[in-house]
Amino acid sequence: MDVSSDAANIRDPMSRAPRYLLTSYGCQMNKLDSELVESRLTAAGYERAEGESDADVVLLNTCSVRQHAEDRVWSRLGVLRQLKREKPGLVVGVLGCMAEEHQRYIRARMPHVDLVVGPSAFGDIDEKVETLRARGSDEEPGDGVVAVGHGVSGDTIRRDVRVRPHRSQAYVNVMRGCNMPCSYCIVPATRGQEISRPIADIVEEVERLCDDGVSEVTLLGQTVNAYGRDLGRDVTLARLLRALHEIPALRRIAFITSHPNFLSAELIDALAELPRVSRYLHLPAQSGSNAVLKAMRRGYTAERYRTRVEQLRARAPDIELHSDWIVGYPGETDEDFAATVALMEEIRFAQSYVFKYSPRPGTLAADVVDDVPDAVKAERNRILNEVQERHTVARNQEFVGCVQEILVEGPSKVAGRLTGRTVHHRIVHFDSTDERLAGRYVPVRILEALGHSLLGEQLAEDHAEVGA
Repeated sequence: MDVSSDAANIRDPMSRAPRYLLTSYGCQMNKLDSELVESRLTAAGYERAEGESDADVVLLNTCSVRQHAEDRVWSRLGVLRQLKREKPGLVVGVLGCMAEEHQRYIRARMPHVDLVVGPSAFGDIDEKVETLRARGSDEEPGDGVVAVGHGVSGDTIRRDVRVRPHRSQAYVNVMRGCNMPCSYCIVPATRGQEISRPIADIVEEVERLCDDGVSEVTLLGQTVNAYGRDLGRDVTLARLLRALHEIPALRRIAFITSHPNFLSAELIDALAELPRVSRYLHLPAQSGSNAVLKAMRRGYTAERYRTRVEQLRARAPDIELHSDWIVGYPGETDEDFAATVALMEEIRFAQSYVFKYSPRPGTLAADVVDDVPDAVKAERNRILNEVQERHTVARNQEFVGCVQEILVEGPSKVAGRLTGRTVHHRIVHFDSTDERLAGRYVPVRILEALGHSLLGEQLAEDHAEVGA
């Protein structure tokens, strides 16, 4: 399918190009979806707006995983209601998971929203927008476009690799949806069942990205190490990693997010044997209590999680582990929480994201009594974050004095510094104002360990071996 739109060609050639403003909320997959939306609109002749005041189209690509992200969208839509009164021809759209989950509410209570498009139906977003703009301000409330469920997915359209925020880095979607029944998660309801892309299609896309300057890709999937289950026994994430490893220009390959049940021996072997696969693994434990894990319907025990980690570290001891945790899940006792602290203390994760449980409508746990008091959740959240911060600092200190290869991302928030990441996903800041280094790999000697990052000094390109 051609990414151009016939409707885009009928505009008055003397008028300015229409402008869009697109805001993303939530996960990396949403950010990648937004890149596809931008590429479609750009190909149709749209330009990026500076702000809402000069935009002809305002799109919100939304997330439903946590309440905070939804609250930000509802607030923004309230502001856009007034803007729509001032600019009747403005097209307002809600894309992504909130569009899928709250479609009826949005259409019934927010008639100023013209476009409601779920995460599996945005592949022809430019045509939908053009249809609405052609109607103009004559459109009646409720006459918008709703596209949810199965539609024209972004994965069916050839990606414009030029549209991405970082020249040297790119996200690549390898699968959509999730088949796991985790009781607290809304993703299966909003993104549907697992659908994997063929290895050849992914390799072809990554090759085009590399031809356009990319040297690091991050493979995305809700349960990314379950990749290929719907394509047959010969298609696995390990085989995909080996295929991508053959691309000469590709220097780093990462993937997120993994599930403990699919950390197979084949995948562990790939992590051990492929040096260009990044040396960190996001493997959410969620809890250290078997009772809580069972209630969450995670499908493994704490003992099984430990065994998988032991197997990984035996074959690939340099892999750093990242985790997610939920504290205050319904029924979580002091003993359950103590088991979570014990698991975190034992494994010593390089990084963790800790969340206080909150019920999400549409999940299996939505009808379970949320019986852990907010004060208890807050205290458990504080304790777990303190344990993780202690481990993060200790593991960061192990890098002091070593030389690390940094992929420079750009200026730091501190003036006079640049920032980048190691192959272990550690953030490193170093003194430099040479923004031409962005996208390059430079050796940096680590001088100091901070709570969430490292400080270093840039060395000459021909410096001795990295890691020394």
